[in-house]
Amino acid sequence: MENQQQAPEWKPKGGRPPMKPAEKRLKTASMRLTEDERTALEQRAAAAGYKDLSEYMRVRLLSEDTAPVHNPKQLFRALDKTGGDLKRIGTNINQITRYVHYLEKNNMVEGRVLAQYNQHFREFLQVEKEYVKAIRAYLRTVR
Repeated sequence: MENQQQAPEWKPKGGRPPMKPAEKRLKTASMRLTEDERTALEQRAAAAGYKDLSEYMRVRLLSEDTAPVHNPKQLFRALDKTGGDLKRIGTNINQITRYVHYLEKNNMVEGRVLAQYNQHFREFLQVEKEYVKAIRAYLRTVR
């Protein structure tokens, strides 16, 4: 019996890892509201993208006074959705560029068509630049 090995500690697969004691929210704070105040608070939470009123109130109360209250989950969902679209647009632009270069090499395209292509490509780059700038500005406010 001396040579028996101890069984390793059982660890379930999957699921959320256990929280550290400092991360657990064990304390409560309650507040009394009128029906109108509660409705207004719920509307503000919904407008900011929160389904959980407690989460909205926690963010609102514990953030700096000047910091806007946003739910970054909405931004990340939108980015996931538009990321694929941007990739497809980029692929299309690359295919068009290769074809235009082929036509240009073989003198099969007019200068007017090249000018239009270049104008559209500059507009695309400007939109992409504004898109990235808006995302960065949003992420700076969410810290």
